[in-house]
Amino acid sequence: MTRPVYILRWIAVLPGGLLFAILVMFPIHWAVMLIQAFGRDGDGLSLWTWLAKMSPYALEHFGYAFFTPFVWISAAAWIAPKFKYQAGITLSVLWGVGIGFTLTYVMLEYELSGWQWLHLAFTCLLGGAGVVAGLVRAHSLEKRAAEFPVTAVHTQASSCAGSLKE
Repeated sequence: MTRPVYILRWIAVLPGGLLFAILVMFPIHWAVMLIQAFGRDGDGLSLWTWLAKMSPYALEHFGYAFFTPFVWISAAAWIAPKFKYQAGITLSVLWGVGIGFTLTYVMLEYELSGWQWLHLAFTCLLGGAGVVAGLVRAHSLEKRAAEFPVTAVHTQASSCAGSLKE
């Protein structure tokens, strides 16, 4: 990998991760709409019908809470040329700081009562699970990159091409 590509990939880690996190919101919304449209006809024992009984707002909110940090960290680790797990940890810390500021603002500005506290707690729990799942994915990407380094593949390919010319 050339140096300019290496630098550009590091520059693209944060905005690329955010772009993928925003893009994942559309399929989550579509899945919620499909669950609400087709899940009401079930027997009540399947996960599909159980999810259809939830409010679409809550279901979509919980989907965003889990999948947005998961995709953000996973995509950023996939874009990062090296140190994929460390990039995931950095984004996890950024997510934690952002959630901390958001929770502080919500608790100071709004009077939460009853189910709102449970909704907030469950959202935070799902967000934390999304971060952990993203870090697990980043770790597996790091291990795979260590097993199959790109530079070794390029070196082997260029040596094969060089031996073919001779």
